[in-house]
Order: sequence, then C-alpha cells, then structure tokens
Amino acid sequence: MKTNVCFFASPINENASNFKGHTDLLFGYIEDTFAKNHLGFELAKIGLSDDHPQTEQKVHDNIEKADLIITDLSSHDPNIYYELGYAKALKKRVIQIQNKHFDSLSFDLGHAVVLYDTTTDEGINQFKKDILKAVKSPTTDNTPLSFYAENDVEISGRIDDQGIVEN
Repeated sequence: MKTNVCFFASPINENASNFKGHTDLLFGYIEDTFAKNHLGFELAKIGLSDDHPQTEQKVHDNIEKADLIITDLSSHDPNIYYELGYAKALKKRVIQIQNKHFDSLSFDLGHAVVLYDTTTDEGINQFKKDILKAVKSPTTDNTPLSFYAENDVEISGRIDDQGIVEN
C-alpha cells in the first residue's frame, strides 16, 4: 500500500533563522495531529544544512512526490511563495497557514489560509483542529499555472501572438 506524503514548506534560509524554532514547533504540532488522528501520511520537511547546492533540488523533489503540501506563509519569504506556486502548478493539494499576528497576505493568497496562534494552549489546540479539518478537505486550485502546465503553449516572442496550440 502506498504511503501518502505530506511536505511542510517553511523558511529555511539564514535570513529567516528567527523562524527556525517556530517552524520546528509548528512541524511538531502537525506531526502530533497526524499521528493522533491516524491520517496515514509520511511527513517531510527540508532543513538548512551544509548541503546548500542540493537544497533547491530536494525541495522540488519533495513537492513533486508529495500528495499534500502545507506552506507556512508567515515569513513572507519569497522561496515559500515560489514553492507554493510550484505546488499549485503541479495541481497539488495545498494547505496554506499563517501566524495570525503577522501582516496579512495579499488578497489572492489570504482567502485560503489556516490562521494560527501558538502563544496559548487554546491557540495551539485550535491550530491542530484547523489543520485536521484542512487535511480532510484540502483545496486543489486550477490556476493559470496549472492550465499552462497541462497544455502546449506556442511562444512567438510577441505577447499578443502567444496562445494555446490546438492539436
């Protein structure tokens, strides 16, 4: 029987190091929720290591093999937005999360987010409930990226000449 994989996309660069402990805490809450509810997912995440040149490929590989991706958008890290876009282009099931005390997301991202507050036990318990609910009904959005990923695109060099190739 195939084991489903859930990839947790979170900041891993040096500039987001203030999120390191927080990211580990979130991952622990997610692990706990998955284990207690027997959700049948193998959890994966990438950490910052000495192997920097391989990190980007590891992220791509994990997104490609994952059945579900959870992205923490709290840091507004450009890499996370890239990973989210890549997952959506591949039509992956995605759960977006964000710390409710941080700046809100832009309108096109903010509508589908699990907000969390890990400063209280009540907030942590609510996060676990919300993650469980989202795992049981994650969204798969059709986006312009996923549309182009499924179709051949003819590129002529002129933006007004570009379009879908009809077979």
